[in-house]
Amino acid sequence: MTFVDPVEVEDQYGNPNPQLQYGPDAPRRDVRGYMQPQTSAEPVETGRQAEVTRWRLFTYAAVGSREQVEWRGRTFRVDGTPEIWAPAFGPTRFWVKLVEVEG
Repeated sequence: MTFVDPVEVEDQYGNPNPQLQYGPDAPRRDVRGYMQPQTSAEPVETGRQAEVTRWRLFTYAAVGSREQVEWRGRTFRVDGTPEIWAPAFGPTRFWVKLVEVEG
């Protein structure tokens, strides 16, 4: 899987809150992890047939809350702050909630 760290781009007005772009110029890093499906929902909206799927990612690589995850041709965004477990022995582990919206 690939973690994508967004590039901050100023908008046309130079506002202090930059836009985040995840395009081809954004830094990427390949990591190992385990993906587990959680839930799926189809919220009702007029004129739209959206499907919201939630996943859980387990990894040893640190994940930022603004990063996106690309896996098997799908793109997920991090939902909230990743959970960290630092045991007394062994490597630190991260549990990350992910969301994918289609439609």
